[in-house]
Amino acid sequence: MKRLSGIYMIIGIIMIIAAASAFSQDDNQVSVADPKDKEMAIYGEVRAVNAAAGTLSIQYYDYDSDSEKTSVVSIGADAKMENANTVSDIKKGDWVDVTYVVSAGKNAAKMVSVEKEEPATEPMTGASTADMPSGE
Repeated sequence: MKRLSGIYMIIGIIMIIAAASAFSQDDNQVSVADPKDKEMAIYGEVRAVNAAAGTLSIQYYDYDSDSEKTSVVSIGADAKMENANTVSDIKKGDWVDVTYVVSAGKNAAKMVSVEKEEPATEPMTGASTADMPSGE
């Protein structure tokens, strides 16, 4: 019986060593995610629109490099659009929020949201600040 428990102990130790070895090998392997699978986002001003090619050139601020950059984003049929129906609805000077992935060396948009300006409110006329309640 002692001999059998000794064998189990040796098998247990071997299993622990094998498991530890497997974990240490995993720790040494660097897992690099495929950049084309990673969603990225930029918010910036549209500098150019090529409706025929379905692309936008967007100038944005890159906080990592502390500089202005420009990226070209392709907008395919599968891209979701907010506040625009097609690429033609987007104009130079519009501000956009774009979520994209890198695919085949191109920035392929998954979501494009065009920022719409709020209509300007008319200034108050005919009343002075003295006529307004003070909130007391």
